[in-house]
Amino acid sequence: MVGKFLWGVAWRTTAFSAVVGAGLWYANRGPDWNGQQVIEAGDTKLDGKVGVLVVALMQPGQFDQRFYANFVDKIFTQVIPWPINVLAGADSGVVLVDPDNPLQETRYTPKRLIDIQGNERDGDGTPWIDRFRKGQLRWEKPSASVPHDFGYYLYPGRKQGMRTAAAKTVIKVRTMYYSELPGGYLPHEDQTRAMAQGAIDQIRERHALVAGEVVDAFDPGAKHAAIERVLDAGADTIVLASAQPIYSDFEELSGSFVGVHKVVESWRKRNGNKPIKIVIPPYMASQPAFDRLILDSFAAAVPAASSPGQSAMGILTLHGLPIELLGKDSWDGRVKVITQRLVPQAEAILKAKGYAKVEAHVAPEGFADTIEDPDNRQTSVHELYKRAQDQGFTVAVASPLEFLAENTDMLFAHSALMFEGYSGYRTYQGPPAGTDWAKPYVRTFKLGQTTAIYGGAPGGATLPQQSAALADAIGQVFKR
Repeated sequence: MVGKFLWGVAWRTTAFSAVVGAGLWYANRGPDWNGQQVIEAGDTKLDGKVGVLVVALMQPGQFDQRFYANFVDKIFTQVIPWPINVLAGADSGVVLVDPDNPLQETRYTPKRLIDIQGNERDGDGTPWIDRFRKGQLRWEKPSASVPHDFGYYLYPGRKQGMRTAAAKTVIKVRTMYYSELPGGYLPHEDQTRAMAQGAIDQIRERHALVAGEVVDAFDPGAKHAAIERVLDAGADTIVLASAQPIYSDFEELSGSFVGVHKVVESWRKRNGNKPIKIVIPPYMASQPAFDRLILDSFAAAVPAASSPGQSAMGILTLHGLPIELLGKDSWDGRVKVITQRLVPQAEAILKAKGYAKVEAHVAPEGFADTIEDPDNRQTSVHELYKRAQDQGFTVAVASPLEFLAENTDMLFAHSALMFEGYSGYRTYQGPPAGTDWAKPYVRTFKLGQTTAIYGGAPGGATLPQQSAALADAIGQVFKR
């Protein structure tokens, strides 16, 4: 959720080293376990005492560089085979930007410079701007293969202490995202944790559990401790779910769920090889309660027709996948099932609002721009807004299908793609002061005669509904 240049680096490096990397990966591969295999095995019988783990990707409420550094490490270690991933994006030095003008595409003269910690001076007390004036910095231009990328200055005189790609992400998030948030606050962690914990509490009320924990996917220490608390409580079976509405191979089944399995195996070895069964329940978006949540949110964003004969386009938006993963990640199949169910209902909502001509679509917010999708294999939200304008629709309303809480994709990275060139919008523009995160953050633009609306995440006020949808999904495996 932190911009697209990471994918560009990762996938291009993989392509370059495919033959060598594949052989090295095979020789050094990890345990032969992933969540998709567990799902396909179909064994959801709960043996003995049961504990629940809900793995959640939670972007911190206040800027925390550890989360974003860990996020980049996941991409490099999961996408690029060992040992190529050790070399890819190596630590080339200290990344620096002007915090007052960080989004720069061409070499410029900064007034001041900061590093990823926000410091204007090097560890020896030398101001970074002095190093610039002495010619000690190197300009690193933006990547032409990454939308809305930025250039930065690099001090190669010492190491940063992390991959340069990670440092670039960290400084971007600090200076272009959190700096644009009212009070520097992002609601994603608080709302996601509350939603997941609410689901666990509901399950505990309905069924016998020895323990239940929300697992922070990008805090290794907290993740390890949460998993071991459930095991120490005596769980024989772990029901392993995700706070994300739709399971994907990259995020959960070959990603965070594998990390949980590794901790379980480590615990087992220290505890007499006690058998521990992992059961993966249906995903949240498979449940009727989730449909109601999403459709209610979509309906709330659609204004009623003001006169006869008006037209409306509805767009249910997805996070999207890199082109390289289309057709390869099991997320694809799940999305098709969900959208075939929801699109007709979205059209019905538009008709009920009084529109004479209606159509509804599903489209990705990210990964479908002309740079990342040059062959236009996917129709983006931005393209559908343009189509609505060209065809004279009265309104075009987009509402997210996979996002339940506002995050940096919705607010910044994807918005820069969806709203590029619109009057009243600038790249990485943040929400206004006083934004109420209990409500959806709705954005409206005029595109000629068409009103384009982005409905935003359902908001904190819907947390009970969100928890109920996840609890319903987890509860399916208790019904045997």
